[in-house]
Amino acid sequence: MIKKTLFASPVITIFFILLAAVALTYVVPSGVMEREINPITGLEMVDSSTISIVEKDYLGFMEVFGAIYQGFINASDIIFLCFFSSFYIRVLTDSGSFNGAIGALIRRVGNNKKLIIPIFIILISLTGFSYGETEDLYPLIPMFISTSILVGYDEIVGIAISGGAVVIGFAASAFNPYTVGVAQGIAELPLFSGALYRTIIYFVLITLYIWWVMRYAKKISNNTVRLKMGNDSETDSDDSHIIVQSNQFTTRQKIIVWGLFTIVLLMIYGAMNLGWYFKEIASLFLAGGLISAVIAGYGSLEIVEKVTEGFKDIMLGVVVIGLARSIMVVLDEALIIDTIIFALYNALSVIPNILQPVGMLIIQMFINLFIPSGSGQAAAIMPIMIPLADLSNVNRQIAVLAFQMGDGFSNLIWPTGAIAVICGIGKVPLDRWYKFFLPFFAIMVLLQMFFLIMASIIDYGPF
Repeated sequence: MIKKTLFASPVITIFFILLAAVALTYVVPSGVMEREINPITGLEMVDSSTISIVEKDYLGFMEVFGAIYQGFINASDIIFLCFFSSFYIRVLTDSGSFNGAIGALIRRVGNNKKLIIPIFIILISLTGFSYGETEDLYPLIPMFISTSILVGYDEIVGIAISGGAVVIGFAASAFNPYTVGVAQGIAELPLFSGALYRTIIYFVLITLYIWWVMRYAKKISNNTVRLKMGNDSETDSDDSHIIVQSNQFTTRQKIIVWGLFTIVLLMIYGAMNLGWYFKEIASLFLAGGLISAVIAGYGSLEIVEKVTEGFKDIMLGVVVIGLARSIMVVLDEALIIDTIIFALYNALSVIPNILQPVGMLIIQMFINLFIPSGSGQAAAIMPIMIPLADLSNVNRQIAVLAFQMGDGFSNLIWPTGAIAVICGIGKVPLDRWYKFFLPFFAIMVLLQMFFLIMASIIDYGPF
């Protein structure tokens, strides 16, 4: 009963974790590690040599609920991105442009509908692999879920080919500026060095992931696991296929779809070359939605209706995002983050040198429960991990790799990470995702350990 309640909704799961974080603040001593600004990188660096235990300031009743308010404020950038882009997606779907494009794609692949899975996984994962995409894809998740259902699969496949794929590309990236770039800068390594080995890791993991998703999709298509997974979708695969086949892809719809591709390309270019972030990208989606609505022939009142409906579509995901940020506010205000980090990394001293990278990986995965921000983790953790690597004769490149994988892949299991937001947006209970993904995550952890041990054997550098 408790398990069913806890995982009934991502909002409930996150709220219980928030309560657990509040309880933790009464148990864990408050501590602060000294920090200073690195004049070269401009990043705030942590002095790992000592920690000062400070007097605990317990959070009161109003402070706990104030943390929820502050969490929503801190997450306002991504929240408004989700609102505006959800409006855009609403226009795409209600105008028939999305279904028309999917119908054209299905007609193109014919009876090989399963090809949609590797095509989408590769394309989406490459956005994470190449320039560190994650959050900007969230608003598109409902479109991928609709695609999955239309071709006879379920919501889990839709999440796997979108949110799951982008996180795996992000985690195994050779050029991720938010994790690899920041961590290598702190470690004083050449930017994006060691890219070949990371590319090999990406290729291996994404290939296995495609196999895992297609394996599940085949069972779904054969109706062998729907009841077991708790899928209550009433969509019939054969009927959906007929509907998609009959959809006409009009000239107006084609213009709207090409507009979407243009918006995505502008987003990528702006993020990589113009320094665009949430404000600019959210504005881009808002403009795209308005222009597409005009092209679709909507009047002013209809556009207002699409805006409100789009906001309603994403509301569950927005609540999850705000609550997840609230957890960090609680831990930060109670001053226990540094205490947790300091204790965990001191535990590494009892691990044999050859297994130090594996220990770093495991601890990093645990820390990601508390610090889900990749760049934030790099700034807080790498100044501790690098001295540990030096003392243990572990190459700094290996320490960066352990951080990157430990931070990235665990985002697909921790309720404070990306998967809670992804499932929230997709309106899928976390336990359904866990039934699908946890066995594969265990395989991935073993592979990550293997890659770290191999990195030690080949003296993965440059130093």
